[in-house]
Amino acid sequence: MTLFAGIYSRQSSQPLQSLPGAVCDELRRALSRHPSDEARTYVDERCFLAHLDIGAFGAEAWRVDESNAVTMLAGEPLFDEGEALDLSLLHDDLQRGEWQVLRRARGTYAAAHYEAGTGRLFLISDKLGVRPLYYWADENYVIFATALRVLESLSLIPKEMDVRAVTEITGLGAPLGSRTPYAGISLLKAGEMIEFEARRMTRRQYWRWDKIEPARGTVEELLCAAHDSFMRAVALRNGADKTSVAYLSGGLDSRCTVAALLELGARVHTFNFALPSTLDYVLGNEFARAADTIHEALPKEQGDQTPDYSALMARAWGASQMRREEPAERPSLVWSGEGGSVAFGHVHLSPEIAAQMRDGRTGEAIETFLQREGASVTRRLLQPRVSDELSDVLPRGIREELDELHAADPARSFYLFLLLNDQRRKLAAHFENIDLHRLEFQLPFFDSDFLSLVVSLPLDICLGHKFYVKWLHLFAPVVTSVAWQAYPGHEPCPVPAPEGAAYQWDDSYQTEQRDALKRKLLEQSAEMIYASDFPREILRPYYLRMATLIYGAGWRDYSYVIQSAWKYFTYWKLCGGKYALTSSAVE
Repeated sequence: MTLFAGIYSRQSSQPLQSLPGAVCDELRRALSRHPSDEARTYVDERCFLAHLDIGAFGAEAWRVDESNAVTMLAGEPLFDEGEALDLSLLHDDLQRGEWQVLRRARGTYAAAHYEAGTGRLFLISDKLGVRPLYYWADENYVIFATALRVLESLSLIPKEMDVRAVTEITGLGAPLGSRTPYAGISLLKAGEMIEFEARRMTRRQYWRWDKIEPARGTVEELLCAAHDSFMRAVALRNGADKTSVAYLSGGLDSRCTVAALLELGARVHTFNFALPSTLDYVLGNEFARAADTIHEALPKEQGDQTPDYSALMARAWGASQMRREEPAERPSLVWSGEGGSVAFGHVHLSPEIAAQMRDGRTGEAIETFLQREGASVTRRLLQPRVSDELSDVLPRGIREELDELHAADPARSFYLFLLLNDQRRKLAAHFENIDLHRLEFQLPFFDSDFLSLVVSLPLDICLGHKFYVKWLHLFAPVVTSVAWQAYPGHEPCPVPAPEGAAYQWDDSYQTEQRDALKRKLLEQSAEMIYASDFPREILRPYYLRMATLIYGAGWRDYSYVIQSAWKYFTYWKLCGGKYALTSSAVE
């Protein structure tokens, strides 16, 4: 249940046979970069489908029935025990034209369903859209894939940089809504199903987080309900496994995930990838000893700003001697606490933002958020006409997203904006490279039943990890016996931290990080400045040169200028200098 892609003709008079002969082969080859992978394929006159499964979940992810209806999965829909297998349940209900089954799926997945008889194609995202599904369409064809690099590689798809989306990436870390760095290529929204039939395209929002009713009950009752729901999420994902593999840092999210597995009686291989002597490293290792996990600590190298944790885990787990001594039943599945901090801890949402939203001061709430996150557009780097066009792109984009959300508590709408934008994009790189590292994640904090309960909670009891820290006491005592890293300004950890260990972002740990980053950025800047294809229509080369000179001399930190320029430069090259200042809607 790993990767899939396809090409669909929007009209019977324009069959696939009219395409250049190499396009389907291009797509099949692009699906995986691993030399031993061979995709499973289906083809008729209107549709070509390719699917690759590394077998991590041990369940079927491809079905073709006697009517030539095809369903492909990436990930795991995950229905409650006692129901039919995920794929069969999904396939049969889609064939009957029933969509309610999607509302019962708890997992993270993407799906495609094609019916040869009716000529219809359905693309489906999970309730949060954690598992990406990208698509491009013109008047004749729809091309889709669970990895953006597949669409990037196809000659049939014109590449045009969406400057607005890339600006959102430089300011917020990811594009907002359904945008991608390419005009014309879109990402399915959370809880969305898109149906293509001939020239018609129909969007259905089968799930809306802002329609969840507020919970009733005392804080103690809600804490118990949240613990029961989380344990259920872990149990469903673990199945009958006796031995599992998990990340373990010095924070709470991975700790609670590991603790839940231990409560279920599983043995757990844990791995810590952190800077030596930091709280992340020391506390993760201390908890592993206290909880008696099968633990390996592999210190992160100094200067490595953005390590690929999926690749690190793949290498470490693959080389582990303990893997051979105590093997896991499903060795390609790794447990992660991803999502806990934003989804449960509410880290990016402050009481000030909540109050502004409730008072109807949405613009002020957006500005408060942008200031807290240090998010802005480097306008002086941009050519004047581009700068004018994008001057308010970040607050405008956030407001557009908020305008689509109508939670009973306006402050909860801001939380949902974060969940549906920042949070669901965090794992995009993991899924983009899954053909190389070959690991699937178990993500209990993204279980939609658990998240539904969190969304129903009174928001004020959740801010600053307050509800989260109370929740810890429902786990085995070992969870609170070892100190954990707390976010500044959030509920403090009552257990004293070991002496001599510091937060990994403290200045004392950043000298080598800054030096390594500086060397890298100066190299990138030199490459851009001397490039014959510098994007002069978008960026001001003089400003980049001056910022680089000042940064290199150590007079001022202009690293953000070079990082922003590099993003634009990268997509400019990928698109051959073609760009659009405003996003194109896919119809």
